[in-house]
Amino acid sequence: MIDSKIIELNSTQPGPTLAVFAGVHGNEMAGVLALEALLPTLDITKGKLYIAFANPPAIAGGVRMVNKNLNRCFVSGNNGSEPEDVRARELMAVLDGCDALLDIHMFYDDNGIPFVICEPDALDLANKFDVGIISTNWTDTEPGATDGYMHVQGKIGICIECGPISKAAEYKNFAIKTIYQFLRYYDMTNEEVVFSTQPKRIIAAQRSIYKTAESFQLAKGFHNFDKLAASQTIAVDANQTYVARAKECIIFPHYGARVGEEAYIIGKDLN
Repeated sequence: MIDSKIIELNSTQPGPTLAVFAGVHGNEMAGVLALEALLPTLDITKGKLYIAFANPPAIAGGVRMVNKNLNRCFVSGNNGSEPEDVRARELMAVLDGCDALLDIHMFYDDNGIPFVICEPDALDLANKFDVGIISTNWTDTEPGATDGYMHVQGKIGICIECGPISKAAEYKNFAIKTIYQFLRYYDMTNEEVVFSTQPKRIIAAQRSIYKTAESFQLAKGFHNFDKLAASQTIAVDANQTYVARAKECIIFPHYGARVGEEAYIIGKDLN
């Protein structure tokens, strides 16, 4: 039974303090499944590790959120009254004592592949994961996320988007390996881990586009990080046509977005 208890693993040796979160969005289950599999035997060789099933009510309901997107609530001075605000304050109190965070997420694109979100200060660590894409600049583009909260404090925050929501069981082992790569980077596990040597495509998030009306229609066929042609139509609504600029790509195209939710993000290739 998943509850709101924050699990603390404390070694007998000095070392870093890390955190691993899963279930910030309750329908993104690969990380939840990975932590459930690891917890009975997980051991750390030094330092301290906090583990949190971040949004238990959403996990129990199999929904992205209950009242509010938890991953927009990680802002210093958050005094909101929604349950997600309260939970964010509990989790921020943990993060305030941590050196680095790995937050495990998933995405809606059934054909998408895993990637990392982080800021440039975390690129050395991000390059160790088995992904081909690293996306930066999210702290400014989408404030309030866990990794952005760490970055603002001058700490390392990594969001691993480890596969499509519809394939959680398939990507559980990928999430497990990512957790061990994270721990191994900080020399906190004796688990044999191979780091990635795969070249990475670096993409900076530029701006978020929200579905502002029922008439909003996202053009068909987009997938995560598809490159866009200059002046290509991305979406239309009753009042506006949304077009791409040169060297842009689309991130998180969400065909099921409701009014007020993000419909997609625009990114720009940096290499």
